[in-house]
Amino acid sequence: MAESNEDEIIITEDEIKDAYQQVKEKVEYKQFKQRVELHLDTYKDSAFMSKDGILDMAIQEFEEGQNIQQTHTNQVEKISQLIEGNGNISIQGRLLAISNIKTFKTKAGKEGKVANLTVEDDTGKVRVVMWTDNMKYMNRIKEGDIIKVNNLEVQKGYTGDLEVVMRSNSSIQVLPEEAAPNAPKYEEKITKLGDIKEDGEYNIIARIIKIGTEREIPKDDRTLNLITLTLMDDTANMEFTLWNKDINLIDTLDLQENDTIKILKARAQYRYNQMGLTNSWNGRIVKGDYDLPEYKQEILKIGDAKPAEDVTILGIITRVYDPITFQRKDGTDGKVRSIEVADTTGKIRVTLWNKETEIAMDKGDIIKIEDANIEEDDYNDGVRLNTGWNASIKINPDIDTQTHDELKALINTTPTPIEDALDINQEEGRDIDVIGRILSIADIREFERFDGTTGQVRSLDIADDTGAIRTSLWDEKADINQSLGDAIKIENAKTRVGQAKMELSVGRSSRIITPSDEEVAKLPSYEQLAEERYHEKTLKELEDGETDVKVKVRIMDIGEINTFSRDDGTDGKVRSIYVADNTDQLQVSLWGNDTDLKFPEQAAIVIENPRIQLQGNDELRLTVASDTNLRQATQDEAQSIPTVHEIRNKLYPEKAIEDIDDDDRHIRIKANIQEIDGENILHPMCPYCHKGATRSENGFECNSCGQEIETPEYLMIIKTVLEDETGTISATFFRKEAEELISTTTDEVIEIFEKTGDESSLAAKIEDLIGHEVTIVADAQFNEYEEDVKLNVKKTEIVV
Repeated sequence: MAESNEDEIIITEDEIKDAYQQVKEKVEYKQFKQRVELHLDTYKDSAFMSKDGILDMAIQEFEEGQNIQQTHTNQVEKISQLIEGNGNISIQGRLLAISNIKTFKTKAGKEGKVANLTVEDDTGKVRVVMWTDNMKYMNRIKEGDIIKVNNLEVQKGYTGDLEVVMRSNSSIQVLPEEAAPNAPKYEEKITKLGDIKEDGEYNIIARIIKIGTEREIPKDDRTLNLITLTLMDDTANMEFTLWNKDINLIDTLDLQENDTIKILKARAQYRYNQMGLTNSWNGRIVKGDYDLPEYKQEILKIGDAKPAEDVTILGIITRVYDPITFQRKDGTDGKVRSIEVADTTGKIRVTLWNKETEIAMDKGDIIKIEDANIEEDDYNDGVRLNTGWNASIKINPDIDTQTHDELKALINTTPTPIEDALDINQEEGRDIDVIGRILSIADIREFERFDGTTGQVRSLDIADDTGAIRTSLWDEKADINQSLGDAIKIENAKTRVGQAKMELSVGRSSRIITPSDEEVAKLPSYEQLAEERYHEKTLKELEDGETDVKVKVRIMDIGEINTFSRDDGTDGKVRSIYVADNTDQLQVSLWGNDTDLKFPEQAAIVIENPRIQLQGNDELRLTVASDTNLRQATQDEAQSIPTVHEIRNKLYPEKAIEDIDDDDRHIRIKANIQEIDGENILHPMCPYCHKGATRSENGFECNSCGQEIETPEYLMIIKTVLEDETGTISATFFRKEAEELISTTTDEVIEIFEKTGDESSLAAKIEDLIGHEVTIVADAQFNEYEEDVKLNVKKTEIVV
């Protein structure tokens, strides 16, 4: 076989041999192989032919007993005597029809082309199929020519009739009239639209007065696409329909409204009580300058709108609503969308259906809608424009400069600066457009309406270079793709007063879209906006309930993820980490998905807008909420954050035991273990409220909420007495610090106790730690019962 490039269908020798086994009794291998190569050459650019299809064609021909008869090159065959399977033949006759060139995508993604000719001699007529390589002949031929087409293959077409197919080395010759004296005569009869009364094929010349919007028709298990052109001549108007791939002819031929065209072989058919035309497989559309009456379109002023059919309006889009999906009576899905259009006389609500809802349009676009119906509006006081089946929609059509400028002056598409939206002196309930970056974003929260239905809401803070505004997204608008720092554009947001400030409400009539690159370029970066919004403070400067602050810290310790059950029965997750700067160390609580922390210990991070709360031990705690941004510090920010070593030296002062005060925090103690309690190290806890639980007859019972518990959680607590050369002090190790002290996890301890049935089975191993030296970081606390100071261990730095 000839070598094929990577874009062609490739059939290997082995694949041909495998296929040949099915017909080896009927044909020699050499002849079968030649047949495969012939088909491969013919269909190399076909988007709908495959390797298996080519092999099956060859097998089928020989299974049916057909033999390929290779004639001498250019031997002319009479059309009535063509035999399926013959190759290298020629035909000669009158060229009756030339189709338009149609394009398709090859399997390699390249553009292919196909066209059809109809040729007739004195014995019959046949279709000639042309492929990409043959298109060079299209500008050399015209209807009525006597032509000779060389190097053809005869095959059965999709209709079951014989056709001839040109190959890459085929050619077309235009011959003088005397070369075919018996060929039928050609007459290009032009029929007026008003004279088309019966089904059949006609040649017409007409002006395009409307190019419709693309429509879809479901049929069985597929969808048909069509565009209808409205044509006129001096006798009548008539619709001309292009189906499926023929729709591409509008772009290929650059057809525009008011163009004049000649259509050859247009097929007329009487349907739905009217005569209409469609493009036939062998038809051709020729764009030209034909003598036809001019067309003057009547544009309805919107202010004059009243119930009527087949009206045309021209206006500017002042409002765009999101599409809504609904279910038809037959169970299929439909789509509907509303827009608002205005001209200098008024405005009107327009309803778009199905594929029309996918047309790209924005507020501020000029729109022309042709052949739509004006109906009474059942939901608003007035009328609406309903597009329906016959309507045509053009976005930003070519119009005169004066009309363009008059329409553009009706609407200001410049977004409202957020500082203007915040103006409390402005009227509440204004519809405004804003563009900004998301500075904070809350989780979706569900609520119950008065009618018992469930709604949802999400809060955002949106900022531009003039300010930041709280924005509420309601119901389906709450489900957005944007995240923290992203640019967002909201149209038709309503202003409302909330908590003594103006806020925005985004509901069903609003639209959330992604701003253009040009609009985004005008916004400050998230970092710039955050810098202006958040006040940077040290941990020591934070106050209870303070908001809009930023801290730059380093992670000192990362706790384990703990799960819990909420009141509604769902599971939750929480994790504590400790962060520090050179002024203090604080606990930070992470909830839900935030517990999957992406940063390791010692990482430099920035926390923007955390919740700051005072705990029962008079210590502040930070919480990462839905509108908190926890991110890695930039290189410049990290340089201003002390290293872990610097923080420890600053915040964890080393003290001797005799110097410890009851208000000491984060002190470092180096001491020996003098005593350790290894008998009672696991304490049952309530999984619901996380308080202590006591064993009961039925399992366990919570000491706080009274809940009966089948399987409690367990908290590991190990009590010790530490000693240095200055004295002794009690120190308690909790959870992770207890696990590190004895080098055993809580789950491992539970497993050991379950196997041995003895909760003191580890006591001996634990007590082996007596005499070992440890270095800990701890908080001191006054023990009111024993009137002394004890230590709560926060971190075990060294266990020897």
